[in-house]
Amino acid sequence: MRSMPPATNRRARDGGHPRRVAQRWRSGARTLAALVLAGGALAAFAASNDPPGASRGEPAAQQSAGAFSAALILARDDQELLGRWSGARHESVDADSVRSIAAGGRASAFVVFGGCAPDASGRCDVTMRLRVKRPDGTTAAATPPLEVWQHKAPPAARTLQLSAQYLKIEVEPSDPAGRYVVAADVKDHVSGASLQLATSFTATR
Repeated sequence: MRSMPPATNRRARDGGHPRRVAQRWRSGARTLAALVLAGGALAAFAASNDPPGASRGEPAAQQSAGAFSAALILARDDQELLGRWSGARHESVDADSVRSIAAGGRASAFVVFGGCAPDASGRCDVTMRLRVKRPDGTTAAATPPLEVWQHKAPPAARTLQLSAQYLKIEVEPSDPAGRYVVAADVKDHVSGASLQLATSFTATR
């Protein structure tokens, strides 16, 4: 398995369109491709789906700790989502998370959050690590810390925001079919709150 360091579009501004920056993980003949993308400040949504892994003892897709809350979403079309929510403000909106991806298909893993704590300068500092596990439990992808919301003011009260970076997952024909788990460890470095999130999708032929 090989991992390239993620890059970030540091010129992105609130409400701007993201510039794609890529990283790819490989493991022998089986490859799961993933792209890390940097987005602008976008109001977002909270998933209403039942946690896919709840019956298996996995973390739920949505968690909260005090005022800080977050949800892990798999979006079919990242650009449609980014465009739809650019510049908008929402307290919540229902959305169906991707449950299956055919070979050659893609989905984007976003963290939706609210209530991050500001530091003395009024800025948040929230990061996440994302992992994708194959049906056999081995790790297909694992990211370094990515930005959820750093050096930015908190979202307005009772509103939600999309993470500044997210993971685009591509299921390649050589990847085994079955259930993949996507997990996120989200950390608010100001308040100290940590949330463990997980969702899943089924790779099909």
